[in-house]
Amino acid sequence: MRKPSLTVRLTIIFVLTMAAACAGIALTLYGALRHELIWRDDTTLINRAAQLRQLLQDGAKPEMLPLYFNRMVDTRQDILLIQPVNGPGVTINHTGATLASSPAPGELHRQRTKEGEELTIYSLKGQTDSGAVTLTVARVARERARMLAQYRWQSLLVCLAALAACAILSPLFIRRGLKAIGALSKITADTSTDRLSQPIPLHNLPRELLPLGEALNLMRSRLADDFTRLTRFADDLAHELRTPINVMLSQSQVTLGQRRTVDEYQQLLEGNIEELENLSRLIDNILFLARADHHNVALSKERFSLSDMLEDITDFLEPLAEEKALSFSVQAQGDLQADKLLFQRAIVNLITNAIRHAPPGTLISIETEICTDGVNIAIGNQGELLTATEKLFERFWRGDEARHSAGTGLGLAMVKAIAELHDGEAWYRHRQSRNYFGIRLPG
Repeated sequence: MRKPSLTVRLTIIFVLTMAAACAGIALTLYGALRHELIWRDDTTLINRAAQLRQLLQDGAKPEMLPLYFNRMVDTRQDILLIQPVNGPGVTINHTGATLASSPAPGELHRQRTKEGEELTIYSLKGQTDSGAVTLTVARVARERARMLAQYRWQSLLVCLAALAACAILSPLFIRRGLKAIGALSKITADTSTDRLSQPIPLHNLPRELLPLGEALNLMRSRLADDFTRLTRFADDLAHELRTPINVMLSQSQVTLGQRRTVDEYQQLLEGNIEELENLSRLIDNILFLARADHHNVALSKERFSLSDMLEDITDFLEPLAEEKALSFSVQAQGDLQADKLLFQRAIVNLITNAIRHAPPGTLISIETEICTDGVNIAIGNQGELLTATEKLFERFWRGDEARHSAGTGLGLAMVKAIAELHDGEAWYRHRQSRNYFGIRLPG
């Protein structure tokens, strides 16, 4: 089932919020109005009773009080009882309500009539020439009930009108407010490879969409960098593959241009086999890096001695070092938990790189250091400070950028990939006229 649109959901939220606000305001005002009307009615009763008692004290006859009472109050909802100690009483009651009981003098008493109307009663003691009398005044809250009922009905109408207006106008305002999202979506949809480097303008975006715009610009920047690296990788790969293929093609064409001896054909095949082996290694390395990027390389970790492992590697590479009269210095200690074959591959690449760039007759140092977050293995050779250090571990990048140096430019990239597969890192430092390349692996 398709979920409702953002406009519908926001409209529902606004309408519900408006309903809660209207209900809260209406109930608050209704309660305040009701308490105000009750206070006014109670005050009126008390004042009327006090005035009638004063009239009695001033000499008015009890039988004359109804005349004053009819002028002072609304006889449709007010009641008067005069009860002398001796003699008949006076009653004015046109409401049809019956007083169930008389309250204590000076106190307000509330009760309900048979019709469910609220009745408020107030009683006072008075004095006449004939003796003591009890004045009782009461009011049936008919006018108050009518006023409150009218207020409830009007409040309901106002609330319904406000909710209807909110339901009608909210989608219009919401759609207008969401135009920025539409514009942002259009810019994102129109993104092409030649526009990745152009950031999305953020000055017109509302504050709520600024994090989204900044995230999109960050994503575009990363995509631009990835696309640039991918394009460069494709160019470098095409060059690396084209050169040996062209060499084999031209040699084969020249050889087949005329009849050759068996030795010449054998020499051609041997040269082609050597080039094909180089291509095979290049392809294997590229496939390994591609799998490493997606962490699609299964690690077979085991614990081994760093000293023994590095001694074996230097023994294996010693003939290569002897060609340049280089010597090894190994200072290693401790054990390491890692994939043994991948570790060997990374160290061989680092030492081979050091041999290739070390001046003849110098020393290649191999050192290990136990640190808090793992083990550092550093391979150093004499040399000047390298430039463009941020590119040292990029694929196919070589220091001279002229593609005339030996190798394919994948050695250090593979070292970095192997280190990251072990949750470590590859690094470069220059210290005391020596270049150090190394990896840090968790212990």
